Amino acid sequence: MSIVISFTERAAGQVRTLLGREGTAPGSGLRVGVDTSSGCAGHRYRLAVVPVPPAGDVVIRVEDFGVFVAADSAEQFDGMRIDYSESLMSSGFTFYNPNARSSCLCGPSFAPPVQPDGVETSLLQKANVAIQHIRPHLQLVGRDASVVGVADGVVSVRVTGPGLTSEADVTALVKTVERQLKEAVPDVRRVVPASVSR
Repeated sequence: MSIVISFTERAAGQVRTLLGREGTAPGSGLRVGVDTSSGCAGHRYRLAVVPVPPAGDVVIRVEDFGVFVAADSAEQFDGMRIDYSESLMSSGFTFYNPNARSSCLCGPSFAPPVQPDGVETSLLQKANVAIQHIRPHLQLVGRDASVVGVADGVVSVRVTGPGLTSEADVTALVKTVERQLKEAVPDVRRVVPASVSR
């Protein structure tokens, strides 16, 4: 089985830090799996540094480290992008999974796909999943954004929040959302404002 999982630069750097810790065996890798009976959305991503992949795991080489994907959940992770974020409130890995039916703002919890049969998820669905991970960071500063529509790789977003009094303020916020959406969903070509609520 061949699947694709990608990491942002921040996430890859954090994995290297974990794998470089004293006591970690040479050749260790990051194992990605899922707990099926935990998490507020039904399932929860599980990450662990392991010395060798368990039998049956799908082994992926990501840049200069190995990623071991639990065989029983590999199809659910195909196309997933992993990020690492730090804020005053929390830090940790975040997951942008185009196969998830829904996800929780807590980060690692998600609902699995109804039909994990490899059918490609639409860009609108991917953008909606990704925006749920972006919103908590915006909400810390009193702002918010939601996806209104998608056409030819262009995502329309509605931005809200006090202080969006000029076109320059709106443009700056949309550019922030665009940068994060493009990082999470490489198929996004551009993000444009749909409307503004103050």
